[in-house]
Amino acid sequence: MKRLWIVALTALVGMMTACQPAMQPPVGSYEPEWSSLEKHEAVPQWMRDAKFGIYVHWGVYSVPAYGNEQYYYYMHRDSTSENFLMGGHRRHEQLWGPLEEFGYHDFIPMFKAEKFDPEAWATLFKESGAQFAGMVAEHHDGFSMWNSNETPFCAAKMGPKRDVVGELGKAIKARGMKLFLSLHHENNYTYVKVKEHWAANNPKYEKLYGCLMDHDEWLEMWLNKGREVIDQYSPDIIYFDAWMDQIPDSLKREFLAHYFNRAEERGQDVVVTYKYEELPRTICMLDHEMHAPTAIDPEPWLSDLTISDGYHRSWGYVKGMKLLTDKAIIQHLIRVVSNNGRLLLNLSPMADGTIPQNQQDVVQNVGVWLWSYGEAIYGTRPYVVSGEEVAGCEVRYTQTDDALYVIMLDWPGQGTTLALKEIIPAQLGGREVERATLLSVKKNYPCAFVQRDDALQLTIPQNGRYPSDAAQVVRLDLKQ
Repeated sequence: MKRLWIVALTALVGMMTACQPAMQPPVGSYEPEWSSLEKHEAVPQWMRDAKFGIYVHWGVYSVPAYGNEQYYYYMHRDSTSENFLMGGHRRHEQLWGPLEEFGYHDFIPMFKAEKFDPEAWATLFKESGAQFAGMVAEHHDGFSMWNSNETPFCAAKMGPKRDVVGELGKAIKARGMKLFLSLHHENNYTYVKVKEHWAANNPKYEKLYGCLMDHDEWLEMWLNKGREVIDQYSPDIIYFDAWMDQIPDSLKREFLAHYFNRAEERGQDVVVTYKYEELPRTICMLDHEMHAPTAIDPEPWLSDLTISDGYHRSWGYVKGMKLLTDKAIIQHLIRVVSNNGRLLLNLSPMADGTIPQNQQDVVQNVGVWLWSYGEAIYGTRPYVVSGEEVAGCEVRYTQTDDALYVIMLDWPGQGTTLALKEIIPAQLGGREVERATLLSVKKNYPCAFVQRDDALQLTIPQNGRYPSDAAQVVRLDLKQ
């Protein structure tokens, strides 16, 4: 009897173990240790060459379309709370009813995405000059935009009832762009203490409102969601929002090892981005949200910017949102690239899947500039300095092996001579300028120049057209 009991107990333990989510050690070159993960190239060559990407914030928060994409947070904050935004709680109750009767989960059936067209989105991204593109795979609100086995609260099972990440990812890759996916769910557990604010403390919502879960179980779900995204969609870039300090280092290492090993199997050179000091820069790429370094950083970096503007700037779609101009975005991109960065621009689709026409118009105009003058952006590297002020004109520099680009953010005028003090033999390593050309959409114009020890005297031709109000480019070809 004792032996039978031991056999039965062993079988039962085996069955229970089999039911647990797999926490297999990674198979491949990378172990979940920092010393092993440092073998990974943080910024591979393709990412050093890529300078512009587009992604979208789109999810359940697009339904109320008020304040910003963190509606989930502000609807639980009354007018006496910290971080109170635009009457979020009071407005919600007057429009939708008390939280006990209408919670965030009640927006999910309204998120139908009936006009979502991944092919049209991907085409727009490509036409806009993006080299990498994608979307927020999950925001803080706990709603996954892919087909998940970890949670019922996902786009494939609720709301759109479509594998949004899968469909968009396929369309993006088909157009030769790298797939970008961002994960913000590291903040889901502490984002809103639902228990403290409303009566819908129902276990069936625990995988949406993470704070209802046991913390260890939630952490395991966090890791397994990341593994799903990697295994199912093979993203080239995974972006982490802030608050990664809430994730234990051991799980960060598990995630990175899994990603790098899967990429190794597929022959991918992948990138992970992070903010602040939440991951090692020797392994991942630093991201600056809504700002950028003002000087050259020797290590490549990312800057993300949202297309919205105004006093209630949002990443997700909100009614009445104002937009940045294409000129502002192009000039920001130029400044970013001159300092060794690359720009990630966010768009904000409506709940039905429509990208508003005014947003499309802005990025299409960004694309016109990039398709015309992209040689001064794509594949370039920083010059010795990022730029200078010359006669009231802001000038930025980028370079390739055989050319130096003078990018003028202000039009100096036809016939004007600029004394470019940073383009001198000492800065060029003794190389000489062979020719100077003002680039234009329809015709290029040769520029007169004199190379001196104290400055390059560059003259804009009298017949040189003013083809762009965003920025003009002069290419300086260097003697080999």
